[in-house]
Amino acid sequence: MTTIHQRIETAHRDAIHDAQLNMYGSRLATCGSDRLVKIFEVRPNGQSFPVAELAGHAGPVWKVSWAHPKFGGLLASAAYDKKVLIWQEVSGRWQKSYEWNAHEASTTCVAFAPPQYGLMLASASADGDIGILRFDAASSQWLASKIPKTHEQGVNAVSWAPGSSAHDAKKRLVSAGNDKSVKIWVFNEQQNEWECEKVLHGHTDYVRDVAWCPVTNNGLNSIVSCGVDGNLVLYRSKNIETDDWQSKLLEKDTNSLFHVSWSPCGTFLSVSGDSNAISIWRENLQGQWMKVPREES
Repeated sequence: MTTIHQRIETAHRDAIHDAQLNMYGSRLATCGSDRLVKIFEVRPNGQSFPVAELAGHAGPVWKVSWAHPKFGGLLASAAYDKKVLIWQEVSGRWQKSYEWNAHEASTTCVAFAPPQYGLMLASASADGDIGILRFDAASSQWLASKIPKTHEQGVNAVSWAPGSSAHDAKKRLVSAGNDKSVKIWVFNEQQNEWECEKVLHGHTDYVRDVAWCPVTNNGLNSIVSCGVDGNLVLYRSKNIETDDWQSKLLEKDTNSLFHVSWSPCGTFLSVSGDSNAISIWRENLQGQWMKVPREES
């Protein structure tokens, strides 16, 4: 496997906390302690060009998330100032489209839902709540709700289950918190509320990140989490309606792990933490996850 390394000079004035490509890999959004969100155009030849510098937060910006392209140019950001901001591209210019004073403490994460769920957004907060924003096309308004007190001592991450075209498919998301747990939430259409469906265990300290695989591979639903304990844990279920989730410790790192993400096809994992290095994991034909050897630069 050949790895091509490319660097983008972001000109952030302080630490960068998150960087996310859109679905096509043509736009990169970054955010940092300088309170800014920046957007870059990324071309196939490796060249990149600044598109926008967005100022609207009053504290460090922790996370950004792209909406599906079917909803146009939409980007959400989460910050220490407790807010969720939604940015929109209008006639080639980016501007603040919506501001939600979402939480009572730092907003730690934000994630747009798969397009099958409609235009929806979840946010996590140190106040222990998960926020849900849903755009109502009939009224052209964002409707806000909360899943209260989901994790004691705060929520660090949220991630949506892959969408389904089935009419009766349930909306689900997964969260990670400082109570050392990972929790799966399902939306009860009859009660019009979110319910905790499963509590997954695999950590002995704060769980810093969690990611639901964007696709089902070989009929398996997959979730991965990482934490301050250095654990990288994979959870899998054949049928999330009827079967339990099986957990497997992929690695016990000597350093704290802070971020984990899937490739779009679900065959690669990337993990980062206190070691200041990114490790890549790949699933082989036998269903085993192996760390890809690091190339010397």
